[in-house]
Amino acid sequence: MAAEDFESGTRPRRAQCACGALSLAIAGEPVAHLVCHCNNCKRRTGSAFGISAYFQRSAVHGPQGKATVYALGHAASGATQERYFCSTCGSTLYWYVSTYPHLIGIAGGCFAEDPLDDPNRVSSAASQWQWVTLPSTWAVND
Repeated sequence: MAAEDFESGTRPRRAQCACGALSLAIAGEPVAHLVCHCNNCKRRTGSAFGISAYFQRSAVHGPQGKATVYALGHAASGATQERYFCSTCGSTLYWYVSTYPHLIGIAGGCFAEDPLDDPNRVSSAASQWQWVTLPSTWAVND
């Protein structure tokens, strides 16, 4: 997708799955960029936390490629979420959360070739594993 396809006129950044078959083009910077320690994000990433970047839906074009979706509910918040992953390699690329209908969440690691700035927020800090250390200047959302 060319830069002129975006209203903002900025060069698009691309997020893509591990095999490159599924991608999104994104204009601008995220409205929220965080590290989440909830068990759901740990399971989604297979890691100690998830890195999530949230953009206005209007800033995102795509997807290009074939995505498969699954839905889940968050018992604590009552929110529902649809997660989209690559039909070929299985990498989760993006999701929608019912409590933020104007936003799209994109897995931070999927910006490997054109990384975002550092996250500046922590979510679900109570579930953070003891050996994980993050900057103390990051805001905490719990």
